[in-house]
Amino acid sequence: MLTTMREILKTIGVRVQDTVYCQVGDNILDFPMSIGNFFRLETDDPSASDFEVLHILNGLVEDKKRAYEYVAVCSELQQVLARLNKMKKVEINNTDQLIAKKLSLRKSKQRLNEMKTALEEQYLAKSIEEIKKECEFGPAFLEYKDSFYCSSFNEIAAILPQVEAVNTPKLKEMPLFVRGIRDLSQSLKKSSQLGIVGGPCLFGAHEVIVDIHHRDGEVVQFDFSTGREYDEDYMLKDYDIESYLSCKYEDIVGLGLRNVKDGVTYQEYLSMQYLFEFAEVLGGKVVIPIPDMSYMKFFQGIMSPIADRVRELALNAFEKISYDITDMYLRVINDLQLQYPEVECQVLHSRNTDLCHLFYTNREEYIYKLSRMGRVTVYKGRTDAVIDYITMLALPFYVYGTHNVLQIDSVDEADSMRKCMKIHGPDVVFSSILFPEYISQDGVHTVYNAPHQFKEYINAGG
Repeated sequence: MLTTMREILKTIGVRVQDTVYCQVGDNILDFPMSIGNFFRLETDDPSASDFEVLHILNGLVEDKKRAYEYVAVCSELQQVLARLNKMKKVEINNTDQLIAKKLSLRKSKQRLNEMKTALEEQYLAKSIEEIKKECEFGPAFLEYKDSFYCSSFNEIAAILPQVEAVNTPKLKEMPLFVRGIRDLSQSLKKSSQLGIVGGPCLFGAHEVIVDIHHRDGEVVQFDFSTGREYDEDYMLKDYDIESYLSCKYEDIVGLGLRNVKDGVTYQEYLSMQYLFEFAEVLGGKVVIPIPDMSYMKFFQGIMSPIADRVRELALNAFEKISYDITDMYLRVINDLQLQYPEVECQVLHSRNTDLCHLFYTNREEYIYKLSRMGRVTVYKGRTDAVIDYITMLALPFYVYGTHNVLQIDSVDEADSMRKCMKIHGPDVVFSSILFPEYISQDGVHTVYNAPHQFKEYINAGG
């Protein structure tokens, strides 16, 4: 079901005018999105520096904290804390005199903390009123999956003015999910090297079909991308291919694959063009992963129960399909490299063996960290592929050694980035600009999930 920023705020129970979005255009507030309900409303947090107005608010609050009354309270609080810490180190600290002194200090600590909090609330309220004199403003904002701020292109440009020159009109019409933009701005001011990563999936729903042939002549069809079975009306059911193959493997005599992907979709093209546009204005180096090897790992994983002869033929068929689709993207990327000759770009795919070797070698220590975090997916056959998706987001670090990486990608990659950040910190500082999945011509599905007739293929690379 589609939703909008306005609907999300309404559901949460907050008015637009009470948020940082009060000056955002209706086109962004009402932009249709197919997105999970992983939003949380944050309020009274002036430290969220990826919003320019909150950054200004934070500055006003910090200025007020220089007042004598606040400094005096903080100083006295530090003295009390120091005395309490000193008393903890006393070996014999249970005498009546010491106990009474500790109780007195703890009461002082509580009183001073309450005074400090009250002053901070007072400073925040005054600062909000000061900003409201200049413009309509509310301090609340949306956070997505505890890691990304719901924002807009204009908000990014207010912090990172260079992006004003980016020719990405679609991004200016939609909500964006961001993190680390101010950190990125500060890094670029210090002339730090920047790596940029992103790009399309290999293919979407309804583009590669798996025909499973049974001994009795029955043929059951699954969509490769979603892993779900088609019913008699060519609609997707909930039965997944991994479970099906595990249960029916003894009766399966053949697996056929059909590639009906007619070209590169509009969203797939833009997901690559964005990388070059941002790289050109920010001076970044690009790595685009075309994850054909990851899809192959997934296919190999789910087919492990199948007879060797059947499995080998199916893998060969899929390899050809994945090469054909990868070549579509490579043609588009070659065209983009001609349009943006100043941008350095590397493309990871299975036939680029040198880059694959570099990728697999340089990520080893981080995969160890990932393994210590527990299971990466509940689907056993997909584990290796998911590990690829997570670590591919650090490709600029592996390839160029850049410690600042900007992800420009679909918001569907948010979970992968969250895991990628955890295992690569503090070696890599990540920033993200994530866009909602584009809605197809049917007005219901995303382009990725749309039926074949609504895919909006373009000729480029097709």
